[in-house]
Amino acid sequence: MDTLKAILPDMIKARVEDLFNAQLSDEEVLAHMADMKNKSARLQDLVAEEHRDEASDVLRELVELAHRVRRSYVDMAYRQGLRDGHDLKSVL
Repeated sequence: MDTLKAILPDMIKARVEDLFNAQLSDEEVLAHMADMKNKSARLQDLVAEEHRDEASDVLRELVELAHRVRRSYVDMAYRQGLRDGHDLKSVL
C-alpha cells in the first residue's frame, strides 16, 4: 500500500500533464477536423447566398463529424486508461 501511495500522485500528475500537452496524432481525427473547417466555411457561403436547404444538409454533416471526433477522443482516452491501468497493476 505504501508503494501505491508513493507512485499514484506521480502517475496522476503525469497523466494530467499528458492530457494538457497532448497533440493530435490520430490521422482520422485530423481528417475530420479539417473536413469540419471546410464544411463550416461552405456553410457560411451558403447562408450568405441564402441556400437554406443546402445549408441545413451541410450543418447536419458538420454535427455528424463533431460526433465522430468526440468518439475518437473517447476511444483514445479509453485506450490510454487501459495502458495506465496495466502499468499501475505491474507496479503493484
